[in-house]
Amino acid sequence: MSTGVVPLVHSVSRKYYLIQLEKTWSEAQAYCRATHTDLAIFKSDDDMVQLQNEAQRQQFSSSAWIGLWNDINSWRWSIGNELLGNLINWYQGEPNNVAGSEECGVIHVLSLIGCASKLPFLCFDGRRSGSESYIYIRNEMTWPEAQSYCKQPHTDLASIPDGTVFSIIKALISGNTYIGLFRDSWKWTDQSNVSVIRWLSGQPDNGNANENCGYLDNGQAADTQCSITMPFFCYSEIRKKMQIVRVKVQSGQDVNNLDIKSAIVEQLCPESG
Repeated sequence: MSTGVVPLVHSVSRKYYLIQLEKTWSEAQAYCRATHTDLAIFKSDDDMVQLQNEAQRQQFSSSAWIGLWNDINSWRWSIGNELLGNLINWYQGEPNNVAGSEECGVIHVLSLIGCASKLPFLCFDGRRSGSESYIYIRNEMTWPEAQSYCKQPHTDLASIPDGTVFSIIKALISGNTYIGLFRDSWKWTDQSNVSVIRWLSGQPDNGNANENCGYLDNGQAADTQCSITMPFFCYSEIRKKMQIVRVKVQSGQDVNNLDIKSAIVEQLCPESG
């Protein structure tokens, strides 16, 4: 007979609340933070089911804010993840997030484009000095592909720390060229990346400009201006304490083996699996 300690751990769960008051996204977030945890976020299909159950309970089928937002001011350089800094020489009207998907930077005149477009790009090599540090690659790639390419033989996509570098780079390129300028995409209010989400067809599109907040419409997400008023979903985070159970198991195997422990936990508490 062997004795072992088996931890029974329950993951964090969320409870959702539909608030049928008309508020802007910021007002809705303030309300949720004061009364619950925050505007609703969901990390799994089960979260979405629970949220939809709350909507059905209140016989609600209209649009409502959730904790989905687009940080359009998070521009930074891929080298060192450094903030954009003071060198702001944008092309006229930029940044404007056309079609709601401009998250990567190009230089010719400094402007923005969707990261999936294929363009030439400029690498930086920290082992070299002066203009030799910047390597123009004519092969056209997406921004992520270009960054991956630059990191192999060189350092990363090029940054523009000052006017001198800007002049060097301008002399090397002949058209729109990727540099290491990028920003975050849509996030939840807890700063985590959005993964479990179903967008309405054609969304996000930033159709009326400044559409940086997300809402749900019959279980699918869309973007709109944060100043619009509508009902909203809040959530509360429910944390369950870890339980430590000491059990005696009649077995010739080592119950402290991780695989054996997992099998025991599954038998004792199936919902934790």
